[in-house]
Amino acid sequence: MGAARIEPAAVERSRYVKRAAQAAGVGLAAVAASVFATWLLLDSSACQNAPGYGCLGVAVLWSYLVPFLNFLLTWAALRILEIRPAWLTALLGTGIGWYLVTSINVVWSLPGDTQYVQPALCAAAFALAAWFTQSRRPLWPRVAAALALVLLMPLDSLATTQLARSKQENELADARVPLLGPQLPAGYHLNGVGTNRAAAGHEATFYYRISPDSLGGGANTMDELHQEIQVTVGPVQPGFTPPSHCAALTSVYPVPSPACTPVAPGVWRSSNHQYVKYFTRVGDAVAVLEASTPPVSSDVLRELASTMRVRTPSYFTGG
Repeated sequence: MGAARIEPAAVERSRYVKRAAQAAGVGLAAVAASVFATWLLLDSSACQNAPGYGCLGVAVLWSYLVPFLNFLLTWAALRILEIRPAWLTALLGTGIGWYLVTSINVVWSLPGDTQYVQPALCAAAFALAAWFTQSRRPLWPRVAAALALVLLMPLDSLATTQLARSKQENELADARVPLLGPQLPAGYHLNGVGTNRAAAGHEATFYYRISPDSLGGGANTMDELHQEIQVTVGPVQPGFTPPSHCAALTSVYPVPSPACTPVAPGVWRSSNHQYVKYFTRVGDAVAVLEASTPPVSSDVLRELASTMRVRTPSYFTGG
């Protein structure tokens, strides 16, 4: 008996599987090439001795250049493998891969572990891109999948924001520092919220900035920086005995001991030319507000210092 006849549909499926597998291999090769090139660049003397921001500036610029180089590399590879349209498959594979890797890095708290997930994501992205660009009919399954991806993007952005906020709230709750925060006057907002964990010889601290709404996301120039109020919160140190001694949250030794002026119950003020500090003690914690006057109003600083209370983590994350 002759060999069994292979149905055209089976042949077609085999061809599409091969196409997807080859595209996935191209994605893996692109990841390997980008990782190797990144390692060579960051380890080079040119990067280590770079002016300006040094190797950090080079790394930031390189991170923006990598997707474009990956697109060119995968385009050429797909053309060699005769996967058409090569440019569209490369574009979709690079875009979907970048989106997936970025999302996984933000959403998952896996220090050092995402490097093993990224190659699989990029391979899957190129396999998916090869499926999208194949000439098989009907078209509606691919349209439905593309629509689902588009609809997932805002949902993913919302989920990422919520997870990042939840993660920050957990970090604040675990800081073991009273979360002292003021009643913000109109026209001001919080940013730059974070904690420094306790280290040898140092207590844990909690910090943030109070910025005028006119600065938007934060200061970009020195003049704008002088409009912000820096706040640091930590345990009361032995040298903090106002009004005779107002050394708070300092790592300078011997501890300086300037005097300060009472301005309200539990609130003191000291100044050095245009730089002003307000100290607020709440229980065993002290909040230090630092600003330049002008441009920051003394009335605003006094109001902020006088309304310091222990707040919930969500107060600082906007939750």
